[in-house]
Amino acid sequence: LMLRCCGAPAEWAGQREMFGEAVREITHQWQELGQPSFIVACSSCYQVLKNSFPASKITSLWEIYDRIGLPEGCVEANPGTVTVHDACSTRQEKHIHESVRRILKKLNYNVEELKNSREKTECCGYGGLMCFANPELAVQVVDRRIHESKSDYLTYCTMCRDRFAAGSKRAFHMLDLIYGSNKKALAGRKGPGYSQRHENRARLKNRMLREVWREEVVELKSFEKIELELSDEVKEIMENRLILVEDIQKVIEHAEGSGNKLYNEDNGHYLASFRPVSVTYWVVYSRRGKQYIIHNAYSHRMQVSGM
Repeated sequence: LMLRCCGAPAEWAGQREMFGEAVREITHQWQELGQPSFIVACSSCYQVLKNSFPASKITSLWEIYDRIGLPEGCVEANPGTVTVHDACSTRQEKHIHESVRRILKKLNYNVEELKNSREKTECCGYGGLMCFANPELAVQVVDRRIHESKSDYLTYCTMCRDRFAAGSKRAFHMLDLIYGSNKKALAGRKGPGYSQRHENRARLKNRMLREVWREEVVELKSFEKIELELSDEVKEIMENRLILVEDIQKVIEHAEGSGNKLYNEDNGHYLASFRPVSVTYWVVYSRRGKQYIIHNAYSHRMQVSGM
């Protein structure tokens, strides 16, 4: 088990040095483990490992389920129809396409094919970090894709699934159909969002460290204990501006600890900023008891001389 990123986002962003470092770290861990086979669920991880470790055996999780069978209790009598969207990073992986469809058949689903699927599948709007580099184009791409079928979509890429959900398209991830309960409802849920996804990964990592490796989990950092109140409007602002909850917490910890903040007498709000590394975060907030109410947040990469 490896709890880390494969480096694909860095490669897509043109950060060759960062990507190279990720591959070197994986290589070191892989060699320490005795050069075992890789089993991956993520299609992007599959491609990175396949290209970076040509001498190793890379197996998709969907091949494993196809070969050894599914868990007991996951098969329903007449679950309905799903339309398969293949991840763009599997275009040349026919064996993965076939495994996915055989799994769906074992789950008793009727399978619909999109006009452009398998080796001709289209992007969901996330590939190459399109949704960050050109969000307007990414919205157009996903909007076109989700209107190709009225049926619920089935993906085996988490980012594809969340991109479709962001466009209000009912979509399952394959693991929803294997392990989920009340499956019909799962297709309609929203994606976790920028901050929640970050928190979910940290929570999973801590749980794995504690339950699998029996290691001591690091306690919460001081800023993580700061309680925030975030309205839906502020959450949307943070999502669109790619600001994490922990970014907000760091600003408040810095402001409250240093006293470097501006006070607006008209509305009782504070304005504070903090630059942890290369991005400066600004937060407008007020306080109620132990909670900090967030009214606005934004960020920039400018450096102002003398400040």
